[in-house]
Amino acid sequence: MTFVAQLASATGLLVPIMASAQIVVVPPPVYHYERLPPPRRGMVWHSGYWRWAHGAYVWTPGVWAPVVVEPAPYRVVVVPPPPPPAPPPPRVERLSADALFPFDKGSVNDIRPQGLADIAQIAARLRTNPFGHVEVRGYTDRLGTDAYNLDLSQRRAEAVKAELIAQGLPAEKIHAEGLGSQDPIVQCSNGSRNTLIQCLQPNRRVEIVTYVSDQPRW
Repeated sequence: MTFVAQLASATGLLVPIMASAQIVVVPPPVYHYERLPPPRRGMVWHSGYWRWAHGAYVWTPGVWAPVVVEPAPYRVVVVPPPPPPAPPPPRVERLSADALFPFDKGSVNDIRPQGLADIAQIAARLRTNPFGHVEVRGYTDRLGTDAYNLDLSQRRAEAVKAELIAQGLPAEKIHAEGLGSQDPIVQCSNGSRNTLIQCLQPNRRVEIVTYVSDQPRW
C-alpha cells in the first residue's frame, strides 16, 4: 500500500470518488495571423505554428532559415520558395484519471471498461486519419510525494499507450510521459482533505495529444 493509501486508511478519509468516463476535447486556439515578412536573399521563411506545452496551447513564431544551394560554375539566381503552410494545432483530448483507473492503480489491466471504450474511440479515429505522432501525458494532483506522483503518472501514461498500441496504432508513433502534479488545471485552497480531493479532480488526468505533422517531437 502506498503512502497516500496508508494515510487514507489510517485516518478514515475518503479516496477520490470515481468520475464519469468521457473524452474532453480541448478547444483549439483562435486563429493567429502572422504577417509574411519581406523576402531575404538566400533565406526561406518557416511559418509559425501552435504546439501543446505545460497544459496549454503555445504559439511558436515563424523563423528564417538559410536556403542550401549546391555551388555551380555559373551564376545562379535563387528564388526563395514560398513558405510552407503552418501545421494545424495539435488535437488535445483529456481523460479523467479517476474514470480510467481505480484509486492508486496504473497498469493496463486496471483500466476501467468505460475507459477502455474511450481509448478505443480515440484509436478508431486515429486509425482512419493520418497523424504524425501522439504524446500521452499522465498527471496527478499535488497530494502525496513528488516521487509517488511522478511514478503513478508515468505508469498511467504507459498503460494508455499500451492500450492504444493494442488497438492497432504503431508503437513508434506514440510517446508516453508522466508529469506528476505539473501543469494543474485548477488551483484549490487547503480546506478539508475530502473537499480538497474532490476539488483537485480535474488535475488527475491523462492527455492524448495528436500532432498531424512530425513537429515538434519529443
